[in-house]
Amino acid sequence: SILICLLAFQNLSAQNDPEAKVILDRVSEKVKMYKTIEADFELHIENKMDNLKSKSSGAIQVKGDKYFMESMGTTVYFNGTTMWSYMEDINEVTITEPSKEDGDFVDNPALIFSFYNRDFKYRLIGEVKIENFWAYEIDLYPINMNQPYSRFKLFIRKDNDAIYMVSAISKDAINYTIYITNTRFNQHMDDSKFTFIPENFNDIEIVDMRF
Repeated sequence: SILICLLAFQNLSAQNDPEAKVILDRVSEKVKMYKTIEADFELHIENKMDNLKSKSSGAIQVKGDKYFMESMGTTVYFNGTTMWSYMEDINEVTITEPSKEDGDFVDNPALIFSFYNRDFKYRLIGEVKIENFWAYEIDLYPINMNQPYSRFKLFIRKDNDAIYMVSAISKDAINYTIYITNTRFNQHMDDSKFTFIPENFNDIEIVDMRF
């Protein structure tokens, strides 16, 4: 499979909207065909309780269950098992071995291409005009009520079935929206790109969180 956490839709509830399922299945099949995915993204965070908004941008490269991401001054390397989060301004790297079930696309934008394959009920809201293209608007409702999000909203371009935007409606009044731009597929990526070598950095501080 092209991405971590790609699961089949067959396990989802029969209450799901069949029109939404057709679209999501089509997107999933396309994603699985790509050897690599490369994209830029923009993350918007809205804190409704404190009336605060922030915006940041980044870029990501995904190959199978490996990814390389640059965002908000941090570079993240993940080789499928080990994750290195390097902060250049303080020359520090944190090393972890996250579970493949951990986190969501807010923590890891690599999951934006596949997170919707988890256990959700979903519904096609309709079609909307965005800038110069039309998109399907689909709402996703987590079956697991312990999730921190009450709802996700997914916009998928009609012309190429590409994911354009995902928003997470949080139970704590902090909402996240990711816009995906400049998506490229099947670009060559050397496996060495996904492994961080601390020895190549002078005087680096290493925080190893592995047990």
